[in-house]
Amino acid sequence: MDLKNFIRSIYVFYQRQWKFISFFLIVGFLLGFSYDYLKAPYYESSAIATSGLSYFEGIIDPSELEFPIIDQKIAVDIINSLGEIIDSEEYELFANAIGVSLEVSKSVLLLEAEQLYDLDLENRRQKQSQFQITIRVSDNQSIRSLQDGLVTYFNNNLYSNKNYNLFLRQTPALISYLEKEINDLKEYKTQLKNKSSVEMSTVSIANDDSELIQNELVYLFDRKQKLERELELYKPISFVSNFPVYNKSENRLLIRLSLFVFIFFFGGMFFGLIREIKNNLV
Repeated sequence: MDLKNFIRSIYVFYQRQWKFISFFLIVGFLLGFSYDYLKAPYYESSAIATSGLSYFEGIIDPSELEFPIIDQKIAVDIINSLGEIIDSEEYELFANAIGVSLEVSKSVLLLEAEQLYDLDLENRRQKQSQFQITIRVSDNQSIRSLQDGLVTYFNNNLYSNKNYNLFLRQTPALISYLEKEINDLKEYKTQLKNKSSVEMSTVSIANDDSELIQNELVYLFDRKQKLERELELYKPISFVSNFPVYNKSENRLLIRLSLFVFIFFFGGMFFGLIREIKNNLV
């Protein structure tokens, strides 16, 4: 059978069964509309966050970059493990874990996180130091409580708390050590300047030492500033952008109608074909 005859046979089949197929389409449309009407509305919101957990452990990738990317896998896995509690409908466990009310916990329909990526010049995916958290709730007033709860959970989590507290103790100590080294080098540099030199060779050596000291001072000062920045910015979790609180719920009517109509259309075609075969046999 060539394509032209095949299309003609489909057309003839539809002409004979169009009422039967149309009945299925109407049923699909009504069921899709009813399902959307009875389904509770929900609100979906996304936020961008970053975490220093991998940095606290010394896990930085890639190491070749001037500004290393902080891998967010640990934080993403922690968020998704909380999402699995929601999927299991263990609402009381979830409420206790992040410190929210049971009512807020029961309003959560979805919680998931994913690493964010950039495309480099060769169109390869490169990790960012941020990840995205998506929540879906039945009550939009729960969104702020959930964000605060996630911060509380990360700050109180035994794993992240241990690494973070170690970071808080060690970093200021290293900054103090660098400050002492910087002051000592400054004093030594001053002594070199004040030292009287008679021979030109001695002056040349003093100038060389002064240049080396200056380079070392720049390096130590830069290292100190980076540590101060990291101490200020790196937390178990920080929100780059908060969850927007939308007043309008997600509209899924068109998607749901399309899905039901699609399924019932092919259902009508299938059963119409069975009717056609039975009629031909009779």
